[in-house]
Amino acid sequence: MTALRKPHQVKITGIPGSPGIAIGPTYLFTKNRITVEPRRIKESKVPAEIKRFKDALDKTRQAIKGTRARAVEQTGDIVARIFDSHLLILDDVMLREETLARIKKEKICADALVDDFMQRMYRSLKAQKGEFFSQRADDVLDVARRIIYNLQGLADEYLTDLKKAVVVIAPELSPSDIIHLDRRYVLGIATNLGGATSHTAILTRSLGVPAVTGLKNITDLVCENQEIIINGNSGKVVLHPTDEVLNEYKNKRKRAKAFRTRLRKLRGLPTETTDGRRVHLAANIELPVETKSVIEQGGEGVGLFRTEYLYLTRGSLPSEEDQLKEYLKITEALNPKSVVIRTFDLGGDKVMPGMEFPKESNPFLGWRAIRVSLDMTDMLRAQFSAILRASTKKNVHILLPLISQLEEVKRARKILNEVMVELSSRGIPYDENIKLGIMIEVPAAALIADELARECDFFSIGTNDLVQYTLAVDRGNETIADLYSAYHPAVLKLIRLTVEAGHKANIPVAICGEMAGDPLAALLLVGLELDQLSMSPVVLPEIKKIIRSIDQKTAREIADKALTFHTSKDVEKYLLRTMKKLFADLPVWFN
Repeated sequence: MTALRKPHQVKITGIPGSPGIAIGPTYLFTKNRITVEPRRIKESKVPAEIKRFKDALDKTRQAIKGTRARAVEQTGDIVARIFDSHLLILDDVMLREETLARIKKEKICADALVDDFMQRMYRSLKAQKGEFFSQRADDVLDVARRIIYNLQGLADEYLTDLKKAVVVIAPELSPSDIIHLDRRYVLGIATNLGGATSHTAILTRSLGVPAVTGLKNITDLVCENQEIIINGNSGKVVLHPTDEVLNEYKNKRKRAKAFRTRLRKLRGLPTETTDGRRVHLAANIELPVETKSVIEQGGEGVGLFRTEYLYLTRGSLPSEEDQLKEYLKITEALNPKSVVIRTFDLGGDKVMPGMEFPKESNPFLGWRAIRVSLDMTDMLRAQFSAILRASTKKNVHILLPLISQLEEVKRARKILNEVMVELSSRGIPYDENIKLGIMIEVPAAALIADELARECDFFSIGTNDLVQYTLAVDRGNETIADLYSAYHPAVLKLIRLTVEAGHKANIPVAICGEMAGDPLAALLLVGLELDQLSMSPVVLPEIKKIIRSIDQKTAREIADKALTFHTSKDVEKYLLRTMKKLFADLPVWFN
């Protein structure tokens, strides 16, 4: 008998959705396709059909509330608010009134009418520009599915009855799918669709499940119960891994775990070079629940708290009190560690309903970030007021995004001062010496950094946008992805220029883009004399080990040498050789 030939190993790359490495057997999760036919009903059956529709809405409402309660238990209230948007979709007056009217007039079953309405809503939202609308479109399909299931008397399908640990493979997973996962048995997730900023990705990260999304056809490439490797750090997936690769990844995971165990000993130690230069290590977060990870990983504070989630999880302008409640969760959890709160970075791909955003051919160069805030001064005043009220422990700083003009800083400072006067007149306490900093994200800001430094208390370099705007490369465009590099000599020179200007004015300079969390860049940035590196909490221990293992003189020599190269590839090759020689045991080389 001829032995079955083992399938060839296949490597594919998607979008990193949630960090971590998962190895295990696959479990294909494909829900039954909902069949909806525009079935005619008799006049005499109209009242019964109306009741069937109303009952389905009620059942769906109870189910969503149940999911929300489960989400609160697992992730906290703010993440659970994603399901508040599901309730808003369900309670849409047009959905109810149009469906009832069409049942009476056209005498078509409610299933088909709900499906028609929701599909139109989905297409309308998908046609809109912006991250919010894309997320809300996916939420519409989730709610539509739940209504139709209830109309058809079907039980919803969730991953609650797994009998062994598996890697879940699915076309896509909805927010309600994620919340109903049996975390004991889900090693990781890989999906055809999805992105890093979707509601599903936010929930997956909050639950700590490694995930890779945007794999396009992963469900067509795998069979049930086959071995698979997914790397949520890099977005890589290995199908049919050879014994050699399987053992290699198991070893990577084992070594990474052992490495992190060793790093726990460093958690309470300062981040400083062997000759005593102190570097502040902070974390980038966007949800209050992430403060736990900051503490566990030994973070010395939050260098970037993105506040846009307050909009993304509710779809409307959060009140001052709503904001205060969320800011206090973070500042109190981390006290006395510092927390840098960035004002709303709206616009670009974060276009929200209820705000009149202009139609722009290039929204990333248009009305966004500080430009929106300075035009919508009531919104900015409310945010400043909430941040100030959360600053009584004197561990809060304010960060302004996308500054390109000196006048923007002056106007923001004036508004901040006015809000301070107003709070004082009401007897409300706040930190009167709160620090106001700006993000250096565009070349213009770097080139006038010496002037900007006189108007603010600190700089924070956002390398993601700085690279994009310096190189004229859309960081989300796969076609030109090879041109996007934080190691381009022009970018490195702008970073050095910014640091020199900041230090000349005696203000600290931080870096909060993805480059800050790249172990390849660690010694380069220390050598460039950045005062603070802010990154994803998960990589904090590795960066701390690197910094504590070298002296400042060597780091400066590495930075000086890196700036002698003329191409980003040469810079990267040099740093890779240097870092592998000095730190052969870093898990990053195992990814």
